[in-house]
Amino acid sequence: MNKKSIDYILYFLSYIAIAISYPTAIEPTLAGRIYARFSISAYESLFGVCIIILIIIFHRRSNLNLYNKNYWPYWTFGLVVSIFYVLTLSVSRVSSEHITYVPSLIGKVNLLITFLAVCGYTFIFTNFSILLGQVIDKLKVRKFQVRFWYVFVVLMLIWGIQIFPLFPGMVSWDGYRQFLEFFHTHINDLNFTYYPTNHHPWASTLIFGSIFSIGQKIGGPNVGLFLIVLIQMIVSSIIYTKVVQFIGQNWGKKAAFVTFLFYASPFVAFWQVTIEKTPLFLAFTIWFVMNYSKILMDNLKSDSPFSLYVQLTVSGIFMSLFRNDGSYVVILSLLTLLIIEISRKKIIPRQLITCLLVFLAVYLGWNKVALPAMNVVSGSTSEVISLPMRQVSAVVLTNPESFSKQELATINKITPIKEIPMHFDINNADNLKSLYPVDSFLRSAYEIEQLKAGKIKKIATPAIKKETKQYLLIWVKQFFKHPKTYVITFFAANSSFLNPIIDKYPDSRGIMYGNEYMKTNTFLQPSWYNQVHYWFSDTTRKYIKWPNTIFALPLFRTVFQPAFSLWAVLFAFAYCLYKKSYLALVFIPIGLLAAVPLLSPVNGMERYMLPAIYTLPLLLVVIVNVRKGSKKNERQI
Repeated sequence: MNKKSIDYILYFLSYIAIAISYPTAIEPTLAGRIYARFSISAYESLFGVCIIILIIIFHRRSNLNLYNKNYWPYWTFGLVVSIFYVLTLSVSRVSSEHITYVPSLIGKVNLLITFLAVCGYTFIFTNFSILLGQVIDKLKVRKFQVRFWYVFVVLMLIWGIQIFPLFPGMVSWDGYRQFLEFFHTHINDLNFTYYPTNHHPWASTLIFGSIFSIGQKIGGPNVGLFLIVLIQMIVSSIIYTKVVQFIGQNWGKKAAFVTFLFYASPFVAFWQVTIEKTPLFLAFTIWFVMNYSKILMDNLKSDSPFSLYVQLTVSGIFMSLFRNDGSYVVILSLLTLLIIEISRKKIIPRQLITCLLVFLAVYLGWNKVALPAMNVVSGSTSEVISLPMRQVSAVVLTNPESFSKQELATINKITPIKEIPMHFDINNADNLKSLYPVDSFLRSAYEIEQLKAGKIKKIATPAIKKETKQYLLIWVKQFFKHPKTYVITFFAANSSFLNPIIDKYPDSRGIMYGNEYMKTNTFLQPSWYNQVHYWFSDTTRKYIKWPNTIFALPLFRTVFQPAFSLWAVLFAFAYCLYKKSYLALVFIPIGLLAAVPLLSPVNGMERYMLPAIYTLPLLLVVIVNVRKGSKKNERQI
């Protein structure tokens, strides 16, 4: 079969793929099942025709051989995101009560149609990735010097103009919990005193509590909160300005300006007025990835300066101190970079080894020595096994006979079986993980009462640790018995993280415009709660939700959707592989940041994907510099 014939077949499959729908029920007749799979709107039909026409035009103008073996990275990218796209659409509306009932995956006819959809979308996404790669190849790379203090001051002013109605600061649910732990607050109504935990990293709690205490002595709680916001703004603005400067030096003026607009946007600005661990964690993460990217790009020319390795170490330490999973990203990134440096240069990279050893010393010293010495309670294991808990619970609900009596007894100790039907929600595992016998989150007064009564534990006992290991062994064992259930649960639980057109929280993108809910949650109120008030009138906050209008616009809605960053990372990796560039290593830290949300308890929550989204400018500047021999013209503002 010649190339032209294959093209025509794939054009047809692509059109069919766009026309396929994903029903929530199975029709009784064969004709009804087929008709249900091709029941699309007039808009979708027109969209399908436009896509096919654009692909044909692209083929005619580029005259490329799409089936050349050199294009395998693009074909792999197309296949992977096609599977993400089709399977998430198939399971996105699945019921938590009937998790395995997915009509598009039941029966030979439906499976065949779904398979055709995967084939068609693979062709579409492969073409799109090749086109995008050609666009990147044509981008001009110039050198543009950015004035640091000019950008820093303007960025601070733009942020301030947007968020001043929320001064002295917006304390989130997590933020209030950190204050309660820092001050060992006693709740009289519950006769309960909060204690330090590492559920939210204790280092960040100490930092916030100390800054607040200084401000409180100066001018009360409001000054304490504002001092935190001010420091967040300064630190974040310094780091984001350095990113703008880095992109200007390695891409050019326009790219630097677009990056500045991104970090000046309300999507970033409103997080600076939110008091919790997230804003500074994001800043330190961007700092770490920028240093990592600089070292990768410097290896194209010469060795990196010692100061850059110092910054890499310091940023990695702060990143791990502000979110517990940050340490894993840092360690894996440094180990990978170390292996590549040794293989490329055939020498021992002493600076990088020193960087890794210092980080490990601080990490182990803090977690294994300092935290136990301060009697800080570890975070509950349920925080990191919410996906396995959902998968095992799904099997319990659909195939309870699959377990032995001993296995059911073990599961019952981790998640009481009678409670699973009422607590199981495929899109939100918070209720399910609250069944775990150890709770470090304490989301309600009820859970506090349960802790006081001894029904849940503050610290995992040796027996609970042993039962948890047995539970995880059951989880692994059941995968081989019910792989379909596990796959459906994974894709349904992460549909918004894997598919950019499935949008769970499109309105505010996780931004807080107020915390009125705190008025009724007295168990989460510090002693100074009633002294906190806005500095500006209610009139200034009348239109405070204006960013939602921007987030709803087509381009912005797509870019800020959580799955977009994951797809961008996968494309960047494919592009670097196609170019046979070791700069694909930038995929390690950013890829891990994009993968971590897939283990999170809430499907599509923007906050989990923010680190990957914020690093997108760095990802783009790296892949733009993959091309060798780029012409760089020195320019000065």
